[in-house]
Amino acid sequence: MNAKPLRHVDIFSSAGKLEALYRDLQDPAAVAVVCHPHPLGGGTLHNKVVFRAARGLEAANVATLRFNFRGVGASAGKHDEGEGEQGDVQAAIDWCLRKHPGKKLLVGGFSFGAWVASRVACELPIVDAIFLIGTPVNKYDFGYLRFCEKPMLFLHGTQDEHGDVDKLEKAVEHIRNAESVVITGADHFFTKQLDAVEETMRSWAEERLEA
Repeated sequence: MNAKPLRHVDIFSSAGKLEALYRDLQDPAAVAVVCHPHPLGGGTLHNKVVFRAARGLEAANVATLRFNFRGVGASAGKHDEGEGEQGDVQAAIDWCLRKHPGKKLLVGGFSFGAWVASRVACELPIVDAIFLIGTPVNKYDFGYLRFCEKPMLFLHGTQDEHGDVDKLEKAVEHIRNAESVVITGADHFFTKQLDAVEETMRSWAEERLEA
């Protein structure tokens, strides 16, 4: 991996200017959008799970874009319960497509970010694969995913307080191209298990790029 320095970039959605961090690579095989957890719970692009997921992707030669949803950090606008945030994901995807036309596109996120990102990504033919980390199945309805044909990774902990692991596994059974990696003992934030997040994302991305 020939990583270039992390760059601050601005992307623009209906909320206005969103702050983002972009990791370019010398000749990336793909580009990924990585979305952060719930803003009202303190979620930002600097979240440790988001950072380590991005690092795993970068190790697989995937350029990454992390951004702050509307109303978070220096991003314009205000929190919109996951509705307007879908437009923010679309803006991030559009930025990546302009930057890397023709490259494979991976889209996903952690917790709230997984919910918002997957709702957008399932509808877009241009997205090659989706990843959902710490999927909050106790809070949101993920039934729409059973109609989504894209390759999909679920990365989850057995002690996730926002997503009962049995409930998650039942949902995954009904999704055609889904696979799940469940980390024993991991809580929602993968405390002391962040290495596993990074390694899982790296190996999954490498498999997807070979497919």
